Amino acid sequence: MERVAFDHSPNNGFFKILSHRIDAYFIENKRSKKSNGLYLAKILFYVVVTISLYAAILSKVFGGWALAILFLLFGVSMTILLFTVAHDASHQAISKRPWINRLLSYVWNLGGISSYFWGLKHNIAHHTFTNIPGKDDDIDQSKLLRLNPNAKRRGFHRFQHLYAPFLYALLSINIVYFKDFKLLLQHQFGNKTIDRHPRKEIWILVATKLFFIGYMILIPKFVLNLTWLEILGYHLIMHMGIGLFIGFILVPVHVTGESTYRLPDWNGKVHYGWGEHQLEATVDFAANSYLVNWVTGGLNTHVIHHLYPGINHIHYYQLTRIIQETALEFNLPYRNYSLGKIFIEHLRFLKALGEEDNPTQNEQFNLTLS
Repeated sequence: MERVAFDHSPNNGFFKILSHRIDAYFIENKRSKKSNGLYLAKILFYVVVTISLYAAILSKVFGGWALAILFLLFGVSMTILLFTVAHDASHQAISKRPWINRLLSYVWNLGGISSYFWGLKHNIAHHTFTNIPGKDDDIDQSKLLRLNPNAKRRGFHRFQHLYAPFLYALLSINIVYFKDFKLLLQHQFGNKTIDRHPRKEIWILVATKLFFIGYMILIPKFVLNLTWLEILGYHLIMHMGIGLFIGFILVPVHVTGESTYRLPDWNGKVHYGWGEHQLEATVDFAANSYLVNWVTGGLNTHVIHHLYPGINHIHYYQLTRIIQETALEFNLPYRNYSLGKIFIEHLRFLKALGEEDNPTQNEQFNLTLS
């Protein structure tokens, strides 16, 4: 697809007014948009929990299902740590000093993920062109799942609402062991074209995978004297837990019956304001729950994250109220589902996408599918 740009002329001033109010919040409360003491305490908490769980795994005290549960808990704790540290760092949201964010973004690599390719796929493609088919890889991940009305509908998609959770369980394995290598062969990310990926990043990618295999498979195997079948089984259980955790946090916030998708015209123009589109393409869940906000690294308050990714997630809980009020003033939709309802609505929309060519209200897709 050619370069795509948003035509901001149709906007109604929502994003400008919202940005003014967000800035005023930080000025009036004398707060930085970056991290604070509570955020640092949160990092310390999850670092201690994650290291403690890994130490328990290697302690030789646990075996069987108890060890499997420890692997599962370690994986989820590590994932929360990635959301808390690496995700914010990749958006320059921890510190005003770029080198600190750059350094902390390598926490992705501790989880077996290339921070370089995460930045390209997530920051440049997904965040800029959210729910724009052909530009946002997150809604074009696999032919097994139809996540947008512009994707070709196949017969087996009628059952995707039934098998999607099983695919989500494999999501972490795919990201760590396959996705980065696939991205290595990709040269278009959003509007950015990269003819050749830096050799340094390729070596870092290889080292990342070897390091992850070393401390997650080899060290436990030999310290605990496990068979290959046992350690790979524990490893699979860990990844399945991570996959379900991130699958049901990251996918539904853009794929429900109320999520908006838009296509550019023949000149590559999306005739809508970027801020307004982000609001309509994204939904929140349990936005009033501080506990859910804490556990998900603020990703349950996903609207504020997409509108202002450079703001540290420790502030999202308070800022979401400003979005709610401003959207109401401008008669724009702000959606906040309960924790259970967002999963139901997501699976319901997957079912609709599997049964209908265009279950959305956007007539653009009727033209592309005809």
